[in-house]
Amino acid sequence: MNTKKHTLSLDSRSSLNITAVDDVVSFDETLVSLSVGDAVLNISGESLSIKNLSLENGDITVNGVISAIVYFDETPKKKRFSRFGRS
Repeated sequence: MNTKKHTLSLDSRSSLNITAVDDVVSFDETLVSLSVGDAVLNISGESLSIKNLSLENGDITVNGVISAIVYFDETPKKKRFSRFGRS
């Protein structure tokens, strides 16, 4: 597990600064996906653009109309089975 801490700073839902970013997974005008530690961080909205990208330092700024910020685990969880074979 990656213990590298990251920070988020959202200003008026129009500018999001993030530190300790490992990689930009994908981006377009409605969704920016970033790898941060052991998770993927999805930023969704409208007219999104990436500003001040520095993967050496792990800093990124996303501008636009930000409507949601959601984390997803990169490592799949172990599936649990009951006696009847259902999860």
